[in-house]
Amino acid sequence: MLIVAERINATRKSVRQALEEKKADFFIQEAKKQEEAGAHFIDVNAGANPEREAEDLPWIVEVIQDKVSIPLCLDSANHEAISEALRIYKKDEVMINSFTAEEERMEAILPLAAEYGASVVGLAMGEGGITESAKDRMKLVEKLVVGVEKYNIPREKLLVDPLVVPVGTDQTQGKVFLETLANIKRDYPEVKTICGLSNVSFGLPNRRLINRAFMALCVGYGLEAVILDPTDLKLVAILLASEVLMGRDEFCINYLAAYRRGALEV
Repeated sequence: MLIVAERINATRKSVRQALEEKKADFFIQEAKKQEEAGAHFIDVNAGANPEREAEDLPWIVEVIQDKVSIPLCLDSANHEAISEALRIYKKDEVMINSFTAEEERMEAILPLAAEYGASVVGLAMGEGGITESAKDRMKLVEKLVVGVEKYNIPREKLLVDPLVVPVGTDQTQGKVFLETLANIKRDYPEVKTICGLSNVSFGLPNRRLINRAFMALCVGYGLEAVILDPTDLKLVAILLASEVLMGRDEFCINYLAAYRRGALEV
């Protein structure tokens, strides 16, 4: 499972304050902590102030990119912010999060992904927002696939997010997500799948319990990448155990390595 670490997100109060005060040490420590916890990418979101995002996102990238060995995931709805961050980005591998099935959004983001050889997260969402059924979401997934192919981006570089809707508002949506996930792997086996896991529990008590149960289900349905907090050891332990049970961890190597470093908190 590819883990994209979510903690550097300006919607979090502590991150927003550190960004406003340009506390470089805060971002370096957050990035290092998430790398040490086992993340494969560090998601960087500087969207607290849209008017400054094209300056703030490159600033965070500049601060942390040489302090960790893993690549970054540039997370913004502002293509100018993405463009400016890519311009100063030094690592060989990068991910862009995200674009939708809307033509305007594809035309803004996909040329950048093609130019820089980036992996790109595509959201199964169009002009009308998030659809309610797996069938309708698959129509949008088809548009995402056609979009990357138009710009000669390999399907393997596309990570589709079927979109997690809080089950507290619609209890059918966990099932819809999982059905869409399975359909993507059936129809587009080269395409990878990803999700922002914690959305599923929004508005409910004991959110971490819901997140952990959903993590196990997602692994069972073939999810290949997840945006989460890698310092939540219990969540990561569920992920690793689920991959063992699904035959996705050859010789249990990842599970055993985590056990030896004391990371399997239950």
